[in-house]
Amino acid sequence: MSLVTERRFRQRLEELSIVWHVNNHQPALAWAAAAVTWVAAPERDIMTIPKQLDALADALWKWADETGQPEPLTIEAVAEGFVALGFRGNTENYDDRRNSFLEDVLTRRVGIPITLSVVFIELAARFGLRCEGINFPGHFLVRYSGPDGVGYLDPFHQCQWLDSDGLQQLLQQMCGPQEQLCAEHLQVAQPADIFLRMLNNIYRIGLEAKDWTTALRARRMQFIVCPEDPYIRRDIGLLCFQLERWSEAVIWLEEQKQNTMSEAQHRILEAHINEAKRELARWN
Repeated sequence: MSLVTERRFRQRLEELSIVWHVNNHQPALAWAAAAVTWVAAPERDIMTIPKQLDALADALWKWADETGQPEPLTIEAVAEGFVALGFRGNTENYDDRRNSFLEDVLTRRVGIPITLSVVFIELAARFGLRCEGINFPGHFLVRYSGPDGVGYLDPFHQCQWLDSDGLQQLLQQMCGPQEQLCAEHLQVAQPADIFLRMLNNIYRIGLEAKDWTTALRARRMQFIVCPEDPYIRRDIGLLCFQLERWSEAVIWLEEQKQNTMSEAQHRILEAHINEAKRELARWN
């Protein structure tokens, strides 16, 4: 990792901090989702995303005209057009991290449930249709609300509509046969929720690939939104330790130790802190 890239990433962290804590409001959904790409490419300009979404809406208008869709477009027409434009779930390589980067999803037209849902929500909004992300366990969904009623759809599976039985079946697929559908499973996801969940995917992929830098960046970005989360702080310290960034590891782990009540966790953190300090001493 080059010093230039690391410096640019730190600048992006400052931008995130300003957006979330200085402006005192959550960012727009498309911006929050697009910012996730800074984990891998902090130099990338995400301000082009709205124009790309506008172009996508133009393409859907063209499809609607060619197929004789009545105006104004219904949610069913937008869902059909979304599939006709080639958007689909990446079942072949689900853990390809590009599935979590909005610009790549717009270009490649494959993704995971949460990124495809973001694209669908933004596309529907351009036709005056109200859709929201739903933090469904294990599989992000979209909820449509309109004068014709409320419905749930799954952009990952060709915009399949899900009734209560379909939602129950999906829940049991994700969580086991004992799970019963309740209101908690259908909570609306705010931009911050979507941002954090997308970064969780990147963090998991980074850990599984032993790509500690990617995992660390994901946690650093999450920390901007959730500075009080002890698990995020702990993970940042341990990942700095893994990357042999000893001074940073000591700072993060010392801070975490002060907020840890468990004696067992204290001992684990103390062991890592002492080893990091020994490594630092070797270079002084």
